[in-house]
Amino acid sequence: MRVLSPLLCLFLPVLAAAFVPSGSPFVAPIASSPVSLTSLSLFKDKNYENIINNIMAQKNLSRSEAIKEYDAYKSNPNNYALQKGEEYYRSLGYKSLMEGVIGEAEKEGRGDEVRERVAAFKKKSQLKAAGVLLVAITAFVLSK
Repeated sequence: MRVLSPLLCLFLPVLAAAFVPSGSPFVAPIASSPVSLTSLSLFKDKNYENIINNIMAQKNLSRSEAIKEYDAYKSNPNNYALQKGEEYYRSLGYKSLMEGVIGEAEKEGRGDEVRERVAAFKKKSQLKAAGVLLVAITAFVLSK
């Protein structure tokens, strides 16, 4: 029972947030918590301190900024990569990630190829979305 109590204290906000709508006055947002799950010693990697020190050195960040950066990466690596890509291309003067990818490819002489790949990706994504919507609408209509 002694182990269960601290674990329950750690996971209760996560569980509550899963079942209570966001913006509810009854639950504080998890992101506003000063302690994230990966910064707790229970969830640290073996090389956590080395990783944080390397981030601090490479990006010239404070310890708290490096921890925040690493926690953002650990919580959702795909979103982190997209966000960093977006920031990079915006710093080069592009409006979006895709515009930056195409613009840089044009500098290398591969603009048409990349533009075709982006168009095919968008078309495929739109077809998937239409399929999902069709299934959802059909299921809704048939359930009545």
